[in-house]
Order: sequence, then structure tokens, then C-alpha cells
Amino acid sequence: MNKKNEISSILNSCNNLFEIFNYHLAKTPHKKVFFKKEKIWDSSNFIETSKRIKKISFFLIKNRIKKGDRVFLLSNNRIEWVEFDLAIMMSGGVTVPSFVTNNTTDNEFIIKDCQPKFIVLEDEKVFKKNKRFLNKFKTKIVLIEPSENFTDYKEITSHKDKHIKKITVKKEDISSIIYTSGTTGNPKGVILTHKSIMHNLQGAIELINDFNLKNERFFSFLPLSHSYERMAGLYFPILIGAEIYFCSTTDKLLSEIKEVKPTILSAVPRLYENIFKKIKFQINKTNFLVSYLLKKTFLLIENNPKENINFFEKFLVTIFLKYILKKKVLQIFGKKIKVLISGGAALNPDVGIFFNKLGISLLQGYGQTEASPLISCNRKKNNDPYTVGQPVKDVKVKISNNGEILVSGDNLMQGYWKSKKLTNETLKCGWLHTGDLGKIDEQGRIIITGRKKELIVTSGGENISSQKIENMLLSFDEISQAIVYGDGKPFIIALIKLNDDYKKTDVKKLIQALNYNLNSIEKIRKFIVMDLEPTYENGLMTQTMKLKKKKIFLRYKKEIGRLYGNL
Repeated sequence: MNKKNEISSILNSCNNLFEIFNYHLAKTPHKKVFFKKEKIWDSSNFIETSKRIKKISFFLIKNRIKKGDRVFLLSNNRIEWVEFDLAIMMSGGVTVPSFVTNNTTDNEFIIKDCQPKFIVLEDEKVFKKNKRFLNKFKTKIVLIEPSENFTDYKEITSHKDKHIKKITVKKEDISSIIYTSGTTGNPKGVILTHKSIMHNLQGAIELINDFNLKNERFFSFLPLSHSYERMAGLYFPILIGAEIYFCSTTDKLLSEIKEVKPTILSAVPRLYENIFKKIKFQINKTNFLVSYLLKKTFLLIENNPKENINFFEKFLVTIFLKYILKKKVLQIFGKKIKVLISGGAALNPDVGIFFNKLGISLLQGYGQTEASPLISCNRKKNNDPYTVGQPVKDVKVKISNNGEILVSGDNLMQGYWKSKKLTNETLKCGWLHTGDLGKIDEQGRIIITGRKKELIVTSGGENISSQKIENMLLSFDEISQAIVYGDGKPFIIALIKLNDDYKKTDVKKLIQALNYNLNSIEKIRKFIVMDLEPTYENGLMTQTMKLKKKKIFLRYKKEIGRLYGNL
């Protein structure tokens, strides 16, 4: 049986991810599957992991977890996170993951909202951070790291194996409630069933059949609490029996990627865009020949009609790309990469074109937590970085009369936890109203044009897509972050954070160049250079690298006010 048929057979015969895990356990019990670095890369094979999962499951059942009971899980990516998640599944429970970078208000809201039977925290530090409200709840608390004050992972997994009551977990049962971190308001609890997750896995398989799946290696660094990484960086690798390496710290991200040598990497656009911009920045820092070839390479990629590149130059660039630059870029990813996946936000098309010109497949996908999350993705043989690709298998997409992207399929959420009103507003007649605006090209690929809620309506009544202008701003190497403002105002302004490599940039010239390609109502009249790089640590960005616009506008309220004067 070939790999594709084997995986299809697994999906057809299994009801949930734990059963998929058990399939590989039976087939390759001693295969090392999970890796985490302390001083060296510690590993855990299927049988070792399975034993600990069973002990955690026994603990949960012993403490009277019932089918459908929620378990709140707050930890960084690690092997123990996976074991708790699978043990919760095995026990018929529902995993409610949360970000360690969440503020305490969000965590308090989530726990109060979902009423978990257990609270699993990474360590004493996380407990102390959330102690203010945790003491309000009588919920049993478990720590992953050793603790003298709480039941901990080591204590749970040190007991001898005991008989575990078998719990029947059906596809229709709830697997997880994922609270979206959204840019405004309280988090919303998205209810995902085992069926919706299994449907997503089927779609993911169809995407990468072109890459000859065999002995794959993944590097997981985005938070497992988010549906994108949980699916692309954990569940999918488990499905195909791949190795999963967990990043130790984000400051070691690039060095560990090079060390691990992944074959498949899923990341947010910011990683690929930073690599792209750093390569461009090197143009003036290399010898004449390399500098010349880099300049011609980017002119060719950007397809600038004002710049003429002759046949000989194209030939030189092709050789340079294939035999020099490609090797340099592959070294960044450890030389063995087969495919790069981009999701979570819009990718600058120039970045996608750059990687694909190198012969390194960079596939941009589109999804939402409410869709488990995968909706569409580009394919190797039909890859257009200006689109987010065709819908995955058995997912239907259409565009409403007002331009909103609507999605239908077994991948959709059951609804929002304890919010029938919001569910009914979002799920109508079997269609998910995504809130994204877009269109579909002649090949069935989705083109996202903006966000419904982020349309700027000026005081003159004109509708302007903020995403369009922001993406154009971010196409400048000099700019690392950009947002535009102007709802209810007579004109548009921009808030810009300059790339550290370009601190002396004349921003006025950049804005002039941008405005040349905008119509009169879209033109940026004034701007603010932000003094602080938005991060999720300072609360100006979500865990998936999306800007919290309202918080940024609030931070620069005085500066914005001065730009509009008394208007």
C-alpha cells in the first residue's frame, strides 16, 4: 500500500486523532516521534508517549471526568502538551487550549465561560501570573512542571499502569473549544468536533500529494493553542507518522530550524517576509557582481515595466537563482525543505514569487478557526501567490452579493460556546459567513480583497479597503508594520514602523511613491512613524502576528488627533 492510500485508509477507519495515534503505535511502536531540546534533543517514541497518555487518562477518569467535560490547558509547546491533549480525547473530554501570552483578563473570561473540570498549567510561574482569579474557582489544578503545591505531571505519570475504562468517542463528539484571540472584545469559544478536524486532515493530504510524502520532519514553533499550528504542526504530522520537533525558544528559531532540517514548515508570513527583506538588504553589502545579480533578480521578480532586463541578464539571473541563491536560502531552512506553508495572515505576493522562482514551493493557504481552520490553499502545480488557492477537498466556497466569502462543508464549527445569537449570525443555512471580502478567479482560486469589518468609511461616505493599502505599504522593504486609519474622517492617514535596517528612510518619498498607485480617496495624506514595534508581548499584536488595531490607535491617540486638527 502506497503512502497516499495508507493515509486515506487511516482516515476512513478512525473517528478521532487518538485512534490515528494508536494506528502508528501498533505499526511502529519504537519510532521516535516527538522531540524537545534541553541541552540536547530529547525524544519520545510512540510506545513511551502512549504509556504516559494512558496514565494521564486514568488520572482524569479517576477524578470523574465525564464525556464533554472541558479541560483548560495553558502551556508552551512541549511533548507534555500533546500528551494531555490526546489523554483528554481518550477520556472523552474537551481540550480548551489557551495562550501563555494571554492577559489574565482573557484567561479569567475563558475559564469562567467554559467551566472546566480541570485546569492544566505549565508551571508555578503561570499559576502566579493568574493567581488573582484562579483562587475564585474550585477547579482542580494540575501543573506540568514539578510542584510541591499541586498535583503535577511527574506524579501522574509515575504510577503503575492500571486498567482504563474505554470511552467511545464518536466523530460527532466535541473535540475542542478554541477561543479566538480576536483584535477586539472578549474571546469567542469555537466548538470543533472530531469530524471537523478529520475533514481538515483529509483536505491537507490532498494538498501535498505532489511532494512525495515519506520520512517527513516538522518544526513546530507557532502556539499549539491556535488552530493553524495545532492542525498543520501537530495533527497532520501525527496523521502521516512524521517527526515533530518543538522549538525551545523563539530567539533560537532560525538556528534550530537550521539544526533540525525540517522537510515541511508551516509559518506565518512574517517569517518568510523577514527573510525576503534581509536578502534584499544585502544588495548593497556584497561585492559588485552579487549586488548586480541580486538587483536584477528582484527587478525580474517584481516585473517592473520601467526596468528593462535583456536576454543575457535573464540568463545570468536564472543561473544565479538556481546555483547560488537557492542554496543560500535552503541553508536557512536546513537544506532538506520540500514545501513551505504560509497561513494566519496575507502574504506579500512578491515573497511567494521569490521563493517559487527559486524552485522552493511556498504555498499560501486561507483558513479560520471556525473552519477547523483550513478552507483553501495553493497547489504545487497551480500556485499563484496573488491568491489563496482553490478550496480543499469537499469544501464549497461562494461569494455573497455584498462580496463576503461564504464557506460550507464538514469542516465547519458546531457553533460558538454559549452564544446562540452569535452562532446564528455567523452560520446561516449551512454557510459560514467569514467576514472576509473576496472574489474567485477563472481557475476557482480565492482572492481576498479585504475584511468586512475593516472597511474604512470616510466622512464623505467612500468605502476604502484598509488591507489593500496596508499590503502596499508592507511591500516596501523599509517598512516592517503598517496600518491605516480614517473611519469617519475626511482623509486617510498611516501609522508606520520602520525596519531596523532602514531607520534613516525618508518616509515622505515612500508615501509619494505609494500614492502614485492609489486613487484620490485612497491616498495617504499624513502619517505617523511608530516608536514601538508591535508584538504580542506588549499587547499590540495577537499570538498569530495580527495587529490589534484598536489598541495601537489608542496608544497613538494624541498623535492621530494632531494630524486631523479640529476636524
